[in-house]
Amino acid sequence: MKEFETPQTYVPRKPILTYFRRLFVALDQLLNVIFGGDEDETISSRIAKDHRRGRKFACVLCRILDWIDPHHCEKALERDEGKRPGQYDRPRSDWS
Repeated sequence: MKEFETPQTYVPRKPILTYFRRLFVALDQLLNVIFGGDEDETISSRIAKDHRRGRKFACVLCRILDWIDPHHCEKALERDEGKRPGQYDRPRSDWS
């Protein structure tokens, strides 16, 4: 499976887009905290981790998000964030 980089919040020469992207990330993190998640992790990252664990609800949400933005869950996955960083990583043999 191909590894994806997390999109950056800075948009060159478009300060208003940078502002709104940062605002949406902050709101996303706030909602994650409200629902019991880590304060520096987005909801999409949390869903991606649950998807890797095979939780049905997360699998459905990832399919919906991937339909809107291809590979959204994999791009949003933050391995170093969350309550126990790295706990959802796949074994090295799967990282082709």
